[in-house]
Amino acid sequence: MSVIFKVGAGIAALVLGYFIIGFIADHWAWFLSAAILLGGTALAGWILFRSRGREHRDRAVSAERQILMRGVDKMNLPAFDHLIGRLLVGLDAKRVKKFGHRKNDLGCNFVVTFNNGKRIIVRAKKDDRAMRSRNGNRHVQILGGEIKARWDCDAGVLITNANLHWMHHASRNEAVAAQLGVLIVDRDRLAEWLETGEAPVELRPVRAALEASGTTAPLQER
Repeated sequence: MSVIFKVGAGIAALVLGYFIIGFIADHWAWFLSAAILLGGTALAGWILFRSRGREHRDRAVSAERQILMRGVDKMNLPAFDHLIGRLLVGLDAKRVKKFGHRKNDLGCNFVVTFNNGKRIIVRAKKDDRAMRSRNGNRHVQILGGEIKARWDCDAGVLITNANLHWMHHASRNEAVAAQLGVLIVDRDRLAEWLETGEAPVELRPVRAALEASGTTAPLQER
């Protein structure tokens, strides 16, 4: 009896499969559309889930950096200059020399000398409210004009806690900076540097080359 039941069940399964395959063959376009729709819905859901997770992480990082930068905003000038000096020493340069403010409102000057002989002039300028309102363009231009003439350096870096990339001023500032050989490290990039400990990408190749030599130097003041 059990053998007959098993044979009957097998035949029934084959017949049912035959009709199912025939139905699918007759309506293949409908099944294909349904499969595409379901697949697209699943893919869209997965992308949305991933993007929301990324947005949540980005918001958390942004909040942490805002808190960090509020602390920087409250620093006095000596504390801000010291903070930037520590970041520059972290580049593992051969020498970092601080020249101070020179009794002007342009900021604190550092000359960084790398083991390959390259020199950069770094100007640390804490936001004085006028920095952002004037877009920082004046500071970029002045620093660019002093790179060779005053400091005998190969490039310049302007570091500030002001935001120089807001609205339509970003492209103009970057264009002037690129023309004059100045790297702008403003509020967002400074926050990233402080949080991660990683210098801006433009300075990382230099750091990587210097790490191979194992040579570091303390901050020197003049």
